[in-house]
Amino acid sequence: MTDRRGKSKNRRPLSSLGIALLLCCPAPWGEAGPWAQRDSAATEAEWTSESQSLLRGDPHRDGDLWHLGSMDSVLAGEANISGFLSAWREVLSGQRIFHADSAETVPLEVMHFGGSHVQAGRIGWAFRNRMAEDRPGLVIGKGILAPYRLGGSNGPPERGWSSDGDWNLQSCAHRRHTGQWGLTGVELRNACPEDIRCWSGAPAGTPCSGAFRLFAPPEDLQHWHVTAEGSLGPESAMDSISTGEWRFADFGGSPDTLVLRPDSGHCVLHGVEWRAEGADVVFHDIGANGANATSWMRNPNFPAQLARVHPELVILAWGINDAHMPTARFDADRFRAHYIEMIQTIRSATPGVEILLVTNNDSHYKRRHNPNAAAVRNVMMELVHSQRVACWDLFGHLGGRHSIDHLGRAGFAAADHLHMRRDGYVLMGELLYEVLCRAAFKTTAG
Repeated sequence: MTDRRGKSKNRRPLSSLGIALLLCCPAPWGEAGPWAQRDSAATEAEWTSESQSLLRGDPHRDGDLWHLGSMDSVLAGEANISGFLSAWREVLSGQRIFHADSAETVPLEVMHFGGSHVQAGRIGWAFRNRMAEDRPGLVIGKGILAPYRLGGSNGPPERGWSSDGDWNLQSCAHRRHTGQWGLTGVELRNACPEDIRCWSGAPAGTPCSGAFRLFAPPEDLQHWHVTAEGSLGPESAMDSISTGEWRFADFGGSPDTLVLRPDSGHCVLHGVEWRAEGADVVFHDIGANGANATSWMRNPNFPAQLARVHPELVILAWGINDAHMPTARFDADRFRAHYIEMIQTIRSATPGVEILLVTNNDSHYKRRHNPNAAAVRNVMMELVHSQRVACWDLFGHLGGRHSIDHLGRAGFAAADHLHMRRDGYVLMGELLYEVLCRAAFKTTAG
């Protein structure tokens, strides 16, 4: 086995999570190859390998990652997400979650928000892949997919979009853009009613999708029609059960490709979701390049759409763009106030939801170390107590001050010392999964 530099390397197996959670699985983040050295922050995370022959070990035992912080000190305020951790433990233990008033199962929904780190899609991709390898019997939904690629931006690698139309992408993170944004923070516009094709990207043998949901402003939902492409015939494969939601008819499987057909011009689209049949967990990863702690407060449809999904855990990973500035310009009080406002908005829309904050990774500003990452961390740790939230200290977990330099030399961080390469985003997704697993099983392991 070789590392990213081509040197011989033996990886030791993963340690126990307290109750023998074995987190070994095929790994992309130790691979070498031309895709692993591309510096473009916008596209690098989308590059994939055709074969994954290496087995990944515990990142805390990887010689290249000697600077990682201890797992015992990276999660603060665990008691503030105890409800989610209890449900998460049940799901990982093979127990199904049921509606209180019926025998129907309901998936455990997690929504992960952020900026370009999250829009790239690799953090969620790695989280879901690690879960699938660790718990092969679980049905895991991929969550809502925003139409980034139809607007010429980067996005998650698994699923695809195509259209003959010329679509324009408006983002809440862009100060000059305007829109009726919702959960995804972006919206697709076209003055002409052009069809859109989207496909699930689900590999053969995976559970079929049972339903399809479309997210758009209320006034636009009625103008979208969903049909299956191919021999199934228009409208015959689905039954519309509510505005913006279709359940696939019983014909032996869900269609791989769907056609979204607007019946008028100026239709707006926020995103779509393929709902996995019998899903145990749905992990949504939703970001917008350049987004900061105030971006989603511009979204008038955010509360209503969040209530429609009603997640058990919301992960807020905004802050890297808030802090990318000279130290003298970063206003910790303003940053704190914006986060408190967003936390209150989320709780108002989804009573009972629990919230996990994520601190910034270490970074550079104008080729020099940026001390604002530590300032963001301090604010978030204050919010743990004042707002009753939890916080994953990614800054400390990755090694704290100057860790971005170590990650860059090891091939995990991009050349701008702000973003990550593909391996770095996969590492972040895997560490998040491990943090939540350890927290969920801590009481039973003790």
